[in-house]
Amino acid sequence: MSAQPVAAAADVSSRRAERERRQRRPAVLRVVGGTLVVVLLVGLASVAWWPLYRSSAMVGAGVAAVVAGALIALAGSWWRLPGPVLLALTVAAFTLVGVPAAVPTEAAGVLPTPAGLVDLFSSVALGWKRLLTIGPPVGDYEALLVPYFASALVVVVVGVTIALRTPRPEIAALPPLAFFAVGVLVGPTRLAYPVVSGVVLVGAALAWALVSRRVRRAVAVAGTAGSRVHVGRSIVRPSLVGLATIVAAGVLASGLGVVATPHADRRVARSSVVAPFDPRDYVSPLSGFRAYEEAGTADAPQLTVTGLPADGFVRIATLDTYDGVVYSVGGPSGASASGTFSRVPTSVDTSGVRGRRVHVDVHVRGYGGVWVPTVGDLEQIRFTGSHADAERNAFYYDRSTGTAAVVGGVGRGTAYSLTAVVPTRPSAGELAGARPGAARVPTPTQVPEAVSDTVAATTKGVTGTGRKLAAVIAALRTHGYVSHGVGDDRPSRSGHGADRITELLTAPLMIGDGEQYAVAASLMAQDLGFPARVVLGFASGGSGADGVDTGRTTFRGADVTARIEVDTAQYGWVMIDPNPPVRAIPEDQDQTPQPVTRPETVVPPPPAAQEDQDTQTPPQSDRGTPPEAPLWLRILLAALPWVIGALAVAALVALPFAVVVARKRLRRRRRRRAPTGRARVVGAWDEYRDALTDRGVPIGRAATRRDVAGMAPDPAAAGLAALADRVVFGPADADGATADRMWSATDTAVRALQDGRTRWQRFRAATSLRSLRRPRSPRASAPARSSSTPGSAG
Repeated sequence: MSAQPVAAAADVSSRRAERERRQRRPAVLRVVGGTLVVVLLVGLASVAWWPLYRSSAMVGAGVAAVVAGALIALAGSWWRLPGPVLLALTVAAFTLVGVPAAVPTEAAGVLPTPAGLVDLFSSVALGWKRLLTIGPPVGDYEALLVPYFASALVVVVVGVTIALRTPRPEIAALPPLAFFAVGVLVGPTRLAYPVVSGVVLVGAALAWALVSRRVRRAVAVAGTAGSRVHVGRSIVRPSLVGLATIVAAGVLASGLGVVATPHADRRVARSSVVAPFDPRDYVSPLSGFRAYEEAGTADAPQLTVTGLPADGFVRIATLDTYDGVVYSVGGPSGASASGTFSRVPTSVDTSGVRGRRVHVDVHVRGYGGVWVPTVGDLEQIRFTGSHADAERNAFYYDRSTGTAAVVGGVGRGTAYSLTAVVPTRPSAGELAGARPGAARVPTPTQVPEAVSDTVAATTKGVTGTGRKLAAVIAALRTHGYVSHGVGDDRPSRSGHGADRITELLTAPLMIGDGEQYAVAASLMAQDLGFPARVVLGFASGGSGADGVDTGRTTFRGADVTARIEVDTAQYGWVMIDPNPPVRAIPEDQDQTPQPVTRPETVVPPPPAAQEDQDTQTPPQSDRGTPPEAPLWLRILLAALPWVIGALAVAALVALPFAVVVARKRLRRRRRRRAPTGRARVVGAWDEYRDALTDRGVPIGRAATRRDVAGMAPDPAAAGLAALADRVVFGPADADGATADRMWSATDTAVRALQDGRTRWQRFRAATSLRSLRRPRSPRASAPARSSSTPGSAG
């Protein structure tokens, strides 16, 4: 044979390979359309993440993720890059772009910093937990944008790759749908946007699937018939009919969602996460009420507040859980109706509160404790003292009760500025017509019978729950006298257990202070059906024109007070002062307790609980810190997050390779367990052909088994090809022994391909995607009998 025919054949083969390579590249229309559709779906899915961040930083991170992910997927589609290379490019883009986009506070312009890279990669594993334990919106606080940025980047890379490199591009809608579901799962408990966003996303995904299917069907029909594709008749018209149906269904679903929008909180991931701050680990602040009235503390400055409204009230804590011994701040370990404390990195949504927005500066002087004094409904807080960073990272807030706390406590030197909304208070006449609201508070236990007896005696002949509540408060203010039991005051026992409340309500002279009056008023309001709770804080008359104190208000210990809040159907939570005015107390007469309507029934608390009540410490002194952990344990706990993060990153990197290997193993198992002997023999040959493909052997789509055997480095391939051809085109089906012999020879031939190769080359072959994306020949996919020559089948 001369050299000229050989060269001509080689040239023809080269041109055929080049033509096949160009044909594998997607058309320009598919590239543009698929990319734009995936970007649109990711944008729609990001709507579910917006309530979690509410920051322009999220928009920047999303744009960066979309651009980087789309460029990676387009490059992979154009140059037919394998999966490991795409993964490496994705990790590289995440490293280069991640810090400026998701951790902007740690970026040096547009370049990452070492500290930023540490936060970036650690947040891939640990950011999700922090995201669930910090109250939204989180903005760009503490690298919490990393979960969104990483998810968006991966979704865009995977989605665009599927749209451009798979025979079914409509599957590219699945990653954005999963991205949307994750955003809903980690989002807030209340829907910030209607369900229209979800309906639009699903509708767009269905429209993409419909158009993709019509295009694929039209191309297949035109290829079979040998004619061109009629875009209008074959694609546009059927697609418009289907799109009209999808739009009609979307409008109907959106209408139903708007009409039947759920008003209750959703069950999301953060609903099941226990916040690290539990208020029940701390002494009830109401137990230290009398400590503020002691000599040396009553006149000592506690807080200096600037910008407080006239008659302003500074809240220390809201107490909603009563057990007959103490009124405490509820939490997740208490009743389920109590609020949950969560971290607030940026701001709190107060859009549903009607009132006046104020800006207040607070400087802590003599006050100390875990509870942070606030004003109204907190919207935003910024610490400015010497320990501002530590206090900001340790700040927690309960939106249900409006109580704020700092783990470790605040004290002299703490300073902060806050923005809040002071709710509008109804007048006395409006409050008289109020009805109980629907808020939930923990049901009080061990309530003394004197409470219901006093309510019955005070509201006799009064109609309407609002008027009954006003009558109860008026009775306390009219018949009560104030004494703190210190100095020259009349004796007045501290505490607010069931026995002390009974004593207050049944004694001939009602003597007590805010600790007792607030608890008694709260219990009586709940007896009338109003959700109620006790509020501890500082109160002052304030000064200045138009209701704003332009100077400074200094609160001293004697300014401490306790009030109640009741939930009304018309005005929401309303604060009421049940404390009597300070006036002279009449001389003692008969101090024998008098029943209200029945013999006195004192409900004594448990002995241990009473002992705890008598030994409660003031809020200035928290519980003792636990003994310091051993050095080895502290080192282990410090290193544990890094180890977990490193393992998570390693698992993330290894996951695509594991998926490829698992898929190949499942393919091999399916081939080896085929129902017929002929199918098992063909499966063995396909396994050998895929092994050659994964090792870089250029096998054309139309290559026959004999051609493939000629390109194989092992001479045994010719025997495998001959046996496969004989079985496929033979007169009878192959028996089990023949199939087993074929598989045994194939395993030996595949192992022979490993000889002389390095470990890295074996790894690349095991994780190669060439055989997974190699289009199957029509003749090879259906091994039926044919009159062709045995060597013609591939």
